[in-house]
Amino acid sequence: MLSVAHVPSLLSCLSRVADPRSRRGVRHPFASILGLTLVGFLSRIAGFAPLQRWAKAHWHWLRTPLGFRRQKPPHATTMTRALEKFSVSELQAAFFDWVQALLAANADDLPPMLIAAVDGKTSKQAFNEHGDPLQMLNVFAHDVRICLGQWVLNGDKKTEPEVLKAHLHELFERYPMLRLLTGDALYSQRNLAEMIVAAEHDYLFQLKENQPETLEAAKTCFADVRDEQAAAHAQEKKEAASRIVFFGSTWTTPDGCVSSWLLPVAACWPASIESSASKANSSRARRGTSSRVSRRNG
Repeated sequence: MLSVAHVPSLLSCLSRVADPRSRRGVRHPFASILGLTLVGFLSRIAGFAPLQRWAKAHWHWLRTPLGFRRQKPPHATTMTRALEKFSVSELQAAFFDWVQALLAANADDLPPMLIAAVDGKTSKQAFNEHGDPLQMLNVFAHDVRICLGQWVLNGDKKTEPEVLKAHLHELFERYPMLRLLTGDALYSQRNLAEMIVAAEHDYLFQLKENQPETLEAAKTCFADVRDEQAAAHAQEKKEAASRIVFFGSTWTTPDGCVSSWLLPVAACWPASIESSASKANSSRARRGTSSRVSRRNG
C-alpha cells in the first residue's frame, strides 16, 4: 500500500483547477465540489441528486476534510452548474501531478520500473449520448494499484490500439518509471511495437492464430530457441470453487493462500465466497424440504 504521509493532499491539487463560475453568489469552494464529486464516484454514486442525499447523511464526516464551510452540502443543481463548464484537461493534469508526487514519495518501496496492463474496459458510471456505457482504454499498474491513464474509445474494441498510439507519448512523459506495457493479441501490431521501442520502452503482447503473419514471423525469429518449461503456468476452470492459479512452486486456491502480487488473479475467489455458496445451498435445501413444499410436491 502506498503511503500518502509526505504527499500534498489531492484536494490541494484540485484547487489548481480554474473555477468557471462568476464570483457573485459563490457559496462553496470549487475544489471542494470537485472533491465531493470524486468521493461520490468512488462510492459509485453517478447522479448529483443521490450525491446530495448521500452527502447530507454523512456531512459530519465530509464537511471539514473536503474544505466546506457551510452547514449543509451543496444542492444538486449547484453542483451541476458548477461542473458543466470547467476544464477536464486541467482536472486530469492536477490528478496526474498528484499521482506523480505519490509515486515519487514511495520510490524507495517501489520496484525499479513500473509494469502496466493495457486493456479496454466498460464504464459502470459514465454513459454516452445514447445512454450506452462508455468504452474506455485503461492503463493499470498492478504493483501500485493505480490507473495511470483512461481514454474514451471511438467505437468498438478494434480502436484500442489506435487510442493507445494517440496517447503513448503523453503516457510515457507523465510516468518515466513506466517501462513495460502488457496487452492481449489485439495490440500485437508492428507500428505500435515500433513506437514503443522508439520511445525506449518495452512491450509484452500475446500472439494468436488470428494474426497469422505476425505469428509466423515470431516463429521464424525464435526458431533456434531451445524449448524449455515455462516459468509460469496458469490454469482456470469455469467452476468458481475449483479455480487454481499456479506460479512456479506457489499454488493458490480459494482458501486465500496467495502471494500478494497474484491477488488480481485469485483474490476474487476467497473462502468466504465458497462459504456463502454453501450457506445458500443449505438454505435452498431447507426450503425444499419444508412442509408446505412437501405438501405441494405430494
